[in-house]
Amino acid sequence: MEIWCGSISERRSYTREESVERLLSPERSSSEPQIDIRAAAIELGFACDDRDYNQRLRDVAIALVKRQLESMCSPQSELLQVIESLDDLNVAINLLEERLYEWSLLYGIRCRGEELARALSERQGIGIVAKSLLELIRAREELEGLLQARTRDIAPNLSSILGPVLAARLISRAGGLERLSRLPASTIQVIGAERALFRHLRGKAPSPKHGLIFRHPLIQSSPKRLRGRIARALAAKLAIAARIDLYSGNLDPALAEALNERVRQIKDRAVKSRREDK
Repeated sequence: MEIWCGSISERRSYTREESVERLLSPERSSSEPQIDIRAAAIELGFACDDRDYNQRLRDVAIALVKRQLESMCSPQSELLQVIESLDDLNVAINLLEERLYEWSLLYGIRCRGEELARALSERQGIGIVAKSLLELIRAREELEGLLQARTRDIAPNLSSILGPVLAARLISRAGGLERLSRLPASTIQVIGAERALFRHLRGKAPSPKHGLIFRHPLIQSSPKRLRGRIARALAAKLAIAARIDLYSGNLDPALAEALNERVRQIKDRAVKSRREDK
């Protein structure tokens, strides 16, 4: 019989590392009766007394949590932090841009954004805000570059179809690449349109045709009457791309080519149908 701090049958005390490995190992069902682990540990000499037992238990618990946190630190989890940080930067930049613009009206300057920040960066008072805004803009550019590189490494097929920034946002909203790969195409199609979907379920709005993927040029550049069909075609390819990225990680150029061909067929059929109606 074994307990977290030692083997009773071998009458051997575990080191902290051995205890962590024991606790991380898959649980085995046992028909043996439950025992007082604290009393057994002290009686068998695994711990000198209650104080020693508590200290050993604390050390092992901390080591166990550290090991679990390390296992959670993956390129995918870092990607989610990058996209969240980028969103936070965008919020901060927008707030500072509005504040800087309102302040700049006192000086009669009519430009906006980065141009305004550069024009005011050397002025006393307002220059502090302008320089801070410029630093945040540079930080956003660097973070966007990091985001694009990481997304292409983690999800090359999603990045090829959506572009790295939109692919990262889709992965983030889905809760990770693994969860995204398990979602059906119909769910991927409306990720980001949850409010519209709930209004539809309450009978107060039509069913949404697209969520985040609406930002894709193939949808935005198409007539409204075709956007639903193109969104379905895009979501179907994204579902395949997510699974390839998770289990293979190799870029398949045929996916993007197949998507473009499918969109071309949708548009050609729409044109043909309109001609026949005339």
